[in-house]
Amino acid sequence: MFATPKNRPLLVSAILVLSIIACVSPSAGRTVESSTQAIPTEPAATTEAAEPTPDAPIDPIVDETGSISIEDIVAASVQIFAADTAGRILWTGSGTMISPTGEILTNCHVACEAPVLVIAVTDTPDLPPEERYIAEIRFADQALDLALIQIVADINGNAISPTDLPALQIGDSSSLSLGDPVRIFGYPGVGGETITFTSGSVSGFQTQGTERIGIKTDADIASGNSGGTAVDAAGRLIGVPTLVNPDVRDGVTIGGIGLLRPVNLVAALRQQAATPPTDDSMAGQPDSDPDVNEPNDTTDQATGPLEPGATVQAYISWARDYDIYYIDVQTTQRITVSLTDIPGGTDYDLYLAEPGATEPNIIDFSEAAGAADEFIEFTPGRTGRFYIAIIPYEGSDAASPYTLTVTYDGGSQAGPGGGAAGIISITGRVIDGQTSRPLSGGQFGIIDPAFSCRDLFAGSAKGPDEDIIIAIAETNGQGLFTLVGVPENNFYSVFFIFGNDYVCTDDWLEVPPDAIDSDLGDIPVSF
Repeated sequence: MFATPKNRPLLVSAILVLSIIACVSPSAGRTVESSTQAIPTEPAATTEAAEPTPDAPIDPIVDETGSISIEDIVAASVQIFAADTAGRILWTGSGTMISPTGEILTNCHVACEAPVLVIAVTDTPDLPPEERYIAEIRFADQALDLALIQIVADINGNAISPTDLPALQIGDSSSLSLGDPVRIFGYPGVGGETITFTSGSVSGFQTQGTERIGIKTDADIASGNSGGTAVDAAGRLIGVPTLVNPDVRDGVTIGGIGLLRPVNLVAALRQQAATPPTDDSMAGQPDSDPDVNEPNDTTDQATGPLEPGATVQAYISWARDYDIYYIDVQTTQRITVSLTDIPGGTDYDLYLAEPGATEPNIIDFSEAAGAADEFIEFTPGRTGRFYIAIIPYEGSDAASPYTLTVTYDGGSQAGPGGGAAGIISITGRVIDGQTSRPLSGGQFGIIDPAFSCRDLFAGSAKGPDEDIIIAIAETNGQGLFTLVGVPENNFYSVFFIFGNDYVCTDDWLEVPPDAIDSDLGDIPVSF
């Protein structure tokens, strides 16, 4: 997560990221999964669950040693999806269940502006959390950036009054001293879809008058950790991860100090009753949208395929207008995406994503401050579909268009099927030069003609330079490979990596200008 000059998410398992302190905004178009219906557009039903009071007993989970196990901390650490009433996810954060009745402590910036709060729980750290409950905000303090929310329904909108949910024991944040260990649990985008654990120590404190209002820590806090779980050595909840102040030198972030809100502030938080937020996801949308690509706010609605060299002028017309495009890549040559002409007084960010198991995964991004141009340069390891997302970080302008330009497949000339002209596929089989046995599990590839084998393996201690690889494929059990997207009219240096060994030959493969899909046959290799 980034806090200076902009609070940014590092993404990941999401295509749309709109950071609020340390929240992650996920895939545009992702909706909350339900076995029978979408999230209701009206409050599900009035729950009869009693609201916990400051003196309500909490049933902590403590093992026989007196310490709380990591498994139990994981069970009480939840992911929070902020959704609109149509079920579209707006951003994500984390939280901690502090009562068996389903009371959850989190950050205000995670919960306070969310029309619908969906709670996902982790059954095993190896798997993503399961969206299981709907919660409502009960108490909030924007100055402290804390909120208490209450589970009131299952994911299908049926009212529930839980009594046996895994709750974490609350510790005493005032008893912490410099150097005390701190463990952080949550769901940062950089950690993927599963729960993430980091550790560090107490680095300092922030006070207001005589009250401790902040705990500094060197434990890693990233986007999506907001509202999550910070525990002491015994596993007791002592703070809420809220933000990180990065150490930026010459434009490079080399570290940072995170800030936790002390858990002892919960007593003051309970004095601040919250008002339910409204759904403003479409607020400010113009009656007549000038963007001819709309609707393209989700991956299902994405505009495309954009051809190599395509230039698009379009608008971010309201505060939560997400513009999603896609390209169908036929080669593993470099993809470049530029976002220019960003209107003054706004701040748009640029993301490149690939399809994931359940939602697109962000693989590169550009988040310059203000109306500065955004630029992505990425060398894919595969062919296929990629998504480009333009997300407003601040402001919108329905009168001034931005300009999006994308190049891929080695040029800007479109060929059949939207790819570059003069592109072929090459197959072959790699065999051992001594035994003629197939070499499976190796990497066969070709290098950009402007470079040589020496350039590819100049830093061989760190592996080959992937930026100069034109195409690469893994050999199967029979040693067979297929290189997809090989441009014609070039001489290529060829390499084969097998375990810790490799061979590379300069100008080994000639692909004439009139070449067709070809089979190289058996290729003997000796190390």
